[in-house]
Amino acid sequence: MTSRAADGVPTKPTGSLEGEHRSRSRLLLAASGRFFFRLRNGLFPAVFVILFLVTRPAYFLGAPALDRLIVAIGIATALAGASFRMAVIGYAYIRRGGKDGRIFADRLVVQGFYAHTRNPMYVGNFLITVGMGLIYGSVWVYVLVIPFFAFAYLSIVVAEETYLRARFGSEFEAYASRVNRFLPDFRGLRGSLREFRFDWRKALRKDYGTLSGVLAGILFVIQWKEFYYRGFEFRSRDLLPLSLFVPVLVFYTVVRRLKKTRRLVSR
Repeated sequence: MTSRAADGVPTKPTGSLEGEHRSRSRLLLAASGRFFFRLRNGLFPAVFVILFLVTRPAYFLGAPALDRLIVAIGIATALAGASFRMAVIGYAYIRRGGKDGRIFADRLVVQGFYAHTRNPMYVGNFLITVGMGLIYGSVWVYVLVIPFFAFAYLSIVVAEETYLRARFGSEFEAYASRVNRFLPDFRGLRGSLREFRFDWRKALRKDYGTLSGVLAGILFVIQWKEFYYRGFEFRSRDLLPLSLFVPVLVFYTVVRRLKKTRRLVSR
């Protein structure tokens, strides 16, 4: 029923107003998502660079002993995110590069991990972000950086889903109705993956850069934190993270070489 304001002028039904608000919010998110999608390769690393330039690392709640536990949790979270990305790519993978700087998909992938969350790659990315934030420890990570990435990933997903809904129609609607947008539901995962053979060559070929970046980032933040609080004492124990950059660099170089020489082509 149409309601009337105090002056007698008819107003829109409450449900209509709520629907209009949701529609406007979705349009704004989709527009933001298209912006972030075009700039994501440069914008997201830039956020971390700015973070390191204008803030300083910190012990969690100012307690070094507690911080060691939080750093361990952060490392595990970041590595879980990177591992999850590689697992997704090794089974059933959606190309997220778009086309000409725009969102694009030539098919709707609903197999593998995509049968349990619609956006497993973004789940992995967000775990990496949270993990790196826990290691760094600055309060600015919690109040600005993590919320920024949460908003950016949500808006990109809304933009992608707007595209998928327009392109695949009822097929996407049925998929969205049975699979969560983010929160994975791993029930039946073994059956979903049974139809695939894990392609470790594809996983390495597609995501060695991300894995190397996560490993190097973890080592860099830990070493920077050590230097910030302990000074440049150059004790062997304090320089352990720095020394581990060498195997990470070797890993990156070897895998890149294998990719360039086409020795990581899937069989």
